[in-house]
Amino acid sequence: MTSDNDYKNKKAYLVSLKHKLKKHLQQQIKSVYPVDRRWLNGFMAAGFHSGLISLTELKLEETKSYRNAYSERMKEAQEQQLERRLIKLCRMD
Repeated sequence: MTSDNDYKNKKAYLVSLKHKLKKHLQQQIKSVYPVDRRWLNGFMAAGFHSGLISLTELKLEETKSYRNAYSERMKEAQEQQLERRLIKLCRMD
């Protein structure tokens, strides 16, 4: 029973995360200035710290969203920057 609830919680989180990533990237495409991603960062960190999602899954979701928004893969430097940002977000201080 607990695993069923865990699955539902993870699924709901992933659906919400995909929506937030899509919205953020659409705003970023339209904006001349960098878009504030504090809310998105907090949401991702909360998902990691609550055990709903792993660091690898966070990176995968963000790279998939980027590919869908820009119709191209992230450059290696962007992936490395993303990984550093996620590690920083998910660090236990």
